[in-house]
Amino acid sequence: MIKLSDYDTIIFDFGGVILDINPDLSRHKFAVMLGVENARRLEGEQVPQLYESGRMTRGEFVAKINQIGGTNYSEEEILNAWNAMLLAYQKPRIEWIKRLRNTHKLLMLSNTNESHFEYFHNKLIAEYGVTFYQLFDHVYLSHEMGLLKPSLEIFQKVIDEQQLNPQRTLFIEDTQRNADAARQVGLQTLLIPRNGNFYEFFA
Repeated sequence: MIKLSDYDTIIFDFGGVILDINPDLSRHKFAVMLGVENARRLEGEQVPQLYESGRMTRGEFVAKINQIGGTNYSEEEILNAWNAMLLAYQKPRIEWIKRLRNTHKLLMLSNTNESHFEYFHNKLIAEYGVTFYQLFDHVYLSHEMGLLKPSLEIFQKVIDEQQLNPQRTLFIEDTQRNADAARQVGLQTLLIPRNGNFYEFFA
């Protein structure tokens, strides 16, 4: 169990920690739209990673998917499939973040892209009347940083910019390799099951 008083700063992953996600839903949508083999090529050619690292624009992302599939889907159709993985916020998680904001420095560090961020940020505003910039002291997004977890560089950049003491900083994540990388730069970590409730691990 995590004793919150041991930490000054908490860094939150986003998908699977704050918002429920199921990437298989997007994979299925693309398999239907493009065919199974072409859908696999998206990941084989690291198209999502290129988009999430900011090395591909939204227009290039859409064009690449159509190129791989030999299709002519609209941007809206492709982004609807891409956003299918983004599910629901759970109110207790948002309430806990609001509460922690009073006692800790809060940061968000997410592997994401402009389309997903736009979608889930608007969803947060519509459902809870609050922005990420009101919930967190700083929001770090991979596509803006040009870096992806689990690179050590992305974690070190956050530590250096925020002048964090890694021993007093807790990183909450649902992916083992990202948690392992965070530990390598000295951060303390809480690895939770995907779509689990982080607050259930607090003492």
